[in-house]
Amino acid sequence: MVPRIVIALLVCGACAQNAGADPRVTYNAETNYDTNYFNDINKIAVLSLRTSIGVEGDIEREGTKFGYSFNHQEVRVPRYGFANEHNSWVNFTLSRKISDKLEWSAQMRGTRSDAGDIFLKLPDEVLGYRRLDHKFDFSTTATLDALGGKNTVTASYTSLMKGKLHFRPSYFLPARLEANEALLGLKADHIRALAGGEVGVTVAYNTSLIPDSQQQLYGRFPATNLRGSLAYGRKFGNSLAVLMEAGLTTISGDEVGNQVKRTRPYLRAEAEWAVNDRLSFGAAFSQDYALYDLDDALGEFQRRWKAVMKTKLTKTLDFDLSVERTHKEWVYYDDNSSERRLVATLALDTGKNRKLELEFSRLLHDEQDDTAAYRGSAISSRFSGSF
Repeated sequence: MVPRIVIALLVCGACAQNAGADPRVTYNAETNYDTNYFNDINKIAVLSLRTSIGVEGDIEREGTKFGYSFNHQEVRVPRYGFANEHNSWVNFTLSRKISDKLEWSAQMRGTRSDAGDIFLKLPDEVLGYRRLDHKFDFSTTATLDALGGKNTVTASYTSLMKGKLHFRPSYFLPARLEANEALLGLKADHIRALAGGEVGVTVAYNTSLIPDSQQQLYGRFPATNLRGSLAYGRKFGNSLAVLMEAGLTTISGDEVGNQVKRTRPYLRAEAEWAVNDRLSFGAAFSQDYALYDLDDALGEFQRRWKAVMKTKLTKTLDFDLSVERTHKEWVYYDDNSSERRLVATLALDTGKNRKLELEFSRLLHDEQDDTAAYRGSAISSRFSGSF
């Protein structure tokens, strides 16, 4: 683990110095014990060690700003070597103020993930696999002040290229079990002031892209989502902020069945309440179709609820508590699933941009088939900082 981290740091530092910037180094070390590390019905308890390091910075000249970050992460699972992870990712951002009313920006991210997971649990042995994935994200945004407000157009593209499974122990030949997938998105917004707050209109288009040769072979199919919505947000003093958004969202595709509700209400609501400088609450709800990173073969209609409490116990000690629930209605298969998650975090600011955290989390996963449901709890200690 250490040699990889050192090499990554040297490469990141060299790239940053060549860019002519003063870089900032970030680091993180974490120890985690999870009663269900692989999040499945096998319920295998695992102790894992996680270390990451990164270099980030930016350069600004004549109205143009360039930002960068290089990161590497090592995850070590002493009991199950096939689950070790070696992950690297790089981010670049570019923004330019073209005129007093027009701004343009672009973001690019590349990720390399060399990781593993469980394949089969036998009475006396656990079979796992390793897989090398590559992911590419790109987005560009243009913002124009016109028509009495701010107008934004965003185009985005995400591509996930999944590798073959290499089994450990190697009882089977390497094999591909999942299709590559990509997501193309276009979104247009208009926001303007109204009644002490802001009102916005959004039209969004998303389509998933699956190679033709892999659709039937791996059971993954493309779909298209179109959404239109109207939103209103307002701040009441310094303590309360609310956002409400409503509209219609649709799904279409060759594999979408006749029994599927192709058009549904799109909803999003958020609220934040700062009781005082030591205590605040937040709540959020949203529902929409999802086409990427799914359990289903086509799409999911997802509903999400979240509640958050943040407290400042002392000048240097914070406590955060969040409860989240996600319900997924599958589109291709006649199935649905739900997850409930609780996360409690105690954070100590040790000074000089360093933080020590102790975190407990609990996950409850349910499906229509009770035999596929599972539970898990985890506790982790984390030290992070920057210089």
